[in-house]
Amino acid sequence: MTASTVVDQIQLGDHVCWTHEDESDALDTVGRFAATGLRLGQKVICFTDTATPQSVRARVDALGVPTQDAVAGGQLRIVPALEVYLSGGRLAPEAMVATVVDEITRAGQEGYPGVRLVGDMAWVLRTGTTLDDLHRYESALNPLFLDGRVAGMCLYDRRLFPAERVRALAAAHLGTAGSHLHRTWSPLLRAYRTTDPPGLRLVGQVDQSNREAFTAVLDDVTTDPRNVDRATVVDLSEVSFVDAGAATALVRAGQAGAAGVRLVGCRPALGRLIGLLGGAPGESLPA
Repeated sequence: MTASTVVDQIQLGDHVCWTHEDESDALDTVGRFAATGLRLGQKVICFTDTATPQSVRARVDALGVPTQDAVAGGQLRIVPALEVYLSGGRLAPEAMVATVVDEITRAGQEGYPGVRLVGDMAWVLRTGTTLDDLHRYESALNPLFLDGRVAGMCLYDRRLFPAERVRALAAAHLGTAGSHLHRTWSPLLRAYRTTDPPGLRLVGQVDQSNREAFTAVLDDVTTDPRNVDRATVVDLSEVSFVDAGAATALVRAGQAGAAGVRLVGCRPALGRLIGLLGGAPGESLPA
């Protein structure tokens, strides 16, 4: 199984943790991700570390997508990650998120229909940034994907990061992938912001492997000051499984919000679990 068959499934709105143990696999992944974005007319930004910008360009060129005009016109930007993140001073999670927000905002102002961001996260290990800070950074990125204008892929080399840390960092992403997966792979969870009614539409499953990402997007929509006068609607009609931890997060979100949370589309098993935890599916959870 090559990386390309899995990478091709990543869409705008996805925030994916890509784990690997091979530099060639990682370079294939970045090249395919970038080439697809360029073909779709999206802006592509690659934050490199192990691979050089030149090698990334060569891989995209080899896929039949010339990079010369894309680089010259600003559609493709390939830059060592340290050059971007260190320019903002101390590597705090808030500053790191602000760097990504700036890139997304600029792409929108330039008129691109979407932006693809890919980053090799190995650079973090040489900066003194703690893994706890890295975890908070990854979690805080999730709300940026809710409007379906950004696709993000974060590369983690399992040889460099402790296994337990990789699992924790993966849980701060909506999906986790690698070239070893089947070609029918898709992120375990997709999340979309809704405006009428205001809230969140979820597709897939929520469990320990992505619960922190789920909690981050849930917190974002339930604390949105634009929604203070009415309950936030969380549409679960396309969700096949929610574990007890995520169900608890839903009830707590209802308790924390001024107007509560209204769940729609609950499957019977989830409805019973919500009830046991003190909520009432179809009605506003207790505020």
